[in-house]
Amino acid sequence: MARAVIVEDEPLLRAELRDQLQLLWPQLQLVGEAADGVCALALIAAQQPDIIFLDIQMPGLNGLELAPHLPGHCQLVFVTAHAQHALAAFDAGAIDYLLKPLATGRLLRTIRRLQERGPSAARPPADLLRQVLAPPPASLKWIKASTGNTVRLMLVDEIDYFQADGKYTRVVGRNGEGLIRLSLKELLAQLDAAQFAQVHRSSIVNLHAVERIDRDGSAMLLYLKEGRGSLPVSEVYSRQFRQM
Repeated sequence: MARAVIVEDEPLLRAELRDQLQLLWPQLQLVGEAADGVCALALIAAQQPDIIFLDIQMPGLNGLELAPHLPGHCQLVFVTAHAQHALAAFDAGAIDYLLKPLATGRLLRTIRRLQERGPSAARPPADLLRQVLAPPPASLKWIKASTGNTVRLMLVDEIDYFQADGKYTRVVGRNGEGLIRLSLKELLAQLDAAQFAQVHRSSIVNLHAVERIDRDGSAMLLYLKEGRGSLPVSEVYSRQFRQM
């Protein structure tokens, strides 16, 4: 079982990454967290993790300064708010980097890269750059959904949300609905992360279809345009909407 630590100085972002990892990779063992580089060194020496999720901008010792002191066997994933840090991240030996705010689909691709890579030796930096900085695969444009004995072709841009429904996924759009066999996790890897977001363990919403967000304490509800319904947002996914 892979072991990981999170090094991030912002408590909310640290909690968000922890929650997302526990949801998307339940087999991953999170063995500790640190809020700065100095504490991270002690934590990593004690826990000997396989994977380190490392913030770049931190007080004192930042992520790029910390990286040369980390054990060679650790797989390093940088977390940064600035895309221009990507080249420096790979120079420091990272196998991937994540941009803040975290996108579920992008994190899922990182998890798959970590799972596929396993304990193998590091690839040459040039190969890593080509692999990670290359444009992502084209996102889904159309979906074939079943309604009874009828199969209908649905334009992804016109879909309001996807909802888990037993062994199927319900697809609800402006012009009707249907069922598909793809799971939400499989859909997230194929949808445009800038347009679709998971808002609950059982639902993904098209952000372009959202009219407003209502909050009542810790509860949050998304209302779709033209009165097409509403969706609850669970606490683990609510952070991505708090600044909206």
